[in-house]
Amino acid sequence: MTFQAVVKRNTSIREAVRLMGSQPGNRFIAGIAVVIDDAGKVIGVVTDGDIRRGLSRDVSVDAPVEAIAKFDPVTLDHSLSHKMMRQAVMEKARLRGTDYRKYDKLVLIDEAGRLKDVLRLADILTSLIEEKTIAVYGMGFVGLTLACTFANAGLSVVGVDTNEAVLAKLKMNQPTFYEKGLESLLLSLAQSNPLKLTSRAGEHAADIHIVSVGTPVGKDRLPDMGMIRTIAKTISGVLKRGDLVVLRSTVPVGTTRKEVLPVLESGDLVAGRDFFLAFAPERTAEGNALEELRVLPQIVGGFDAASIEMTARLFGEITNTIVEVGSLEAAEMVKLMNNTFRDLVFSFANEVAFLCDDFNADAFRLIQAANEGYPRNPIPLPSPGVGGLCLSKDSYLYSNPQAGSSLRPTLGKASRAINGQGATYVLTKLDKFAARHGLDVKALKILLVGLAFKGMPETSDYRDSVALELVQSLEKSNLIIKDFVISETEIMALGYIPSGDLADAARGADAILVMNNHYLNNKFNVVQALQGRKRPTLLFDGWHMFNRREIEGMGVTYATMGYMTPA
Repeated sequence: MTFQAVVKRNTSIREAVRLMGSQPGNRFIAGIAVVIDDAGKVIGVVTDGDIRRGLSRDVSVDAPVEAIAKFDPVTLDHSLSHKMMRQAVMEKARLRGTDYRKYDKLVLIDEAGRLKDVLRLADILTSLIEEKTIAVYGMGFVGLTLACTFANAGLSVVGVDTNEAVLAKLKMNQPTFYEKGLESLLLSLAQSNPLKLTSRAGEHAADIHIVSVGTPVGKDRLPDMGMIRTIAKTISGVLKRGDLVVLRSTVPVGTTRKEVLPVLESGDLVAGRDFFLAFAPERTAEGNALEELRVLPQIVGGFDAASIEMTARLFGEITNTIVEVGSLEAAEMVKLMNNTFRDLVFSFANEVAFLCDDFNADAFRLIQAANEGYPRNPIPLPSPGVGGLCLSKDSYLYSNPQAGSSLRPTLGKASRAINGQGATYVLTKLDKFAARHGLDVKALKILLVGLAFKGMPETSDYRDSVALELVQSLEKSNLIIKDFVISETEIMALGYIPSGDLADAARGADAILVMNNHYLNNKFNVVQALQGRKRPTLLFDGWHMFNRREIEGMGVTYATMGYMTPA
């Protein structure tokens, strides 16, 4: 036993105070003395609060401690694991109708009731995460990469998804999307620490529940919280005392408290008393997620301090920097700030490009000129629209905080109105080219290069891709698609014709539309493919990857953001 502030009933209050503050073996636990009987059995405790209350009642410091001690202390079996201690103290607090955090110092006893030690409540709340099992709900980009990263750190992880086809592929160690390093990591984990995969929550008992499902917006641009509510209800059915629930999904500000918390508390459990609740937003970039999960600072906000502390320890297993922001709403806001700001600054660059069209000025060159040697406001380069599942919806989530907010933000909707014009913008270039040469747009043989919503970092994700929106407005029979990450099989499954060799496809095209910035998009002999053309040809260089003079020198019409070869 290391704790030494031990007294008996007849020990004076003065002596108890001396013992409480002077024993080096107390492991920095001050403000408490344990009362034992002659057999060494714990019968009560005296705290500094008890002493202050006694003095306020004029109890003498020379009186015995039994005048102020509590003789019904909360004690715990010293042989229990920290996990079991947490559950025991919460249950005892519940039965006494009080907050477990009141018991900030815990008295440990043996089977005979004799004192073994005293621990701080924080010592068991911040116990090793290795004891816990983590359930990640949703095996998409956010959930699967996080689950694999935790498993790679040696933790026990359960992946929960209702899509049996997704689970079937994962059980064969095959991800359902491309992410750099993910397939090899799954194969490695299969040998060392495989994910437990299930469609039934509760099949594998878990202590930590991480929500990583989608939060789409509808055609009305309002958030659809259906999946969040469903998962909250699912978790409420398996939630037990001492568990931690962490929302990872991007949501409107106020969602965790107003939407999720009431569902989790629909049974007998209460947040802050029986379970912990936090928000820790996902902020990784597709194509670089496994690295960024380890190096990006992790934002943590919680229902209370204990929730924040436990969540910080959880993510401390995989990253070195934790940024605690306090409340649930503060953490929700951080993610929306990140993505809405990015969408907003991109919208400025794209609006500049639209304006440049009126003067046939290359927006890339103008922005580079504006940035050259000017340190105060580097302007990003434009693009043919801003797509992807996050940037195309998170500005709307930002614009629609939960009821109770007095402000209805406008900048997010404004940025979406600009960036959402990408596909239409490219179509206007096609129309202008066709009109110039007396051609029918529907008859043009078109090669689209880059179907995924971005090229770098590499991804196979075409959800909310501007290119996908564009091809839906083009004649399928005259359209072929090249993407260096999305497989030809998947392109055919979407109902489109995949190209083989890029140079061969370019030779047969009337218009080439380069829609993302994959590093291989311009790594072919463009001179050989386009030189000597006898028919009008358009190259739309959406990311400024080609040499304009070279293209125009071959008699090919070159177009980019803001510019098109004059007639």
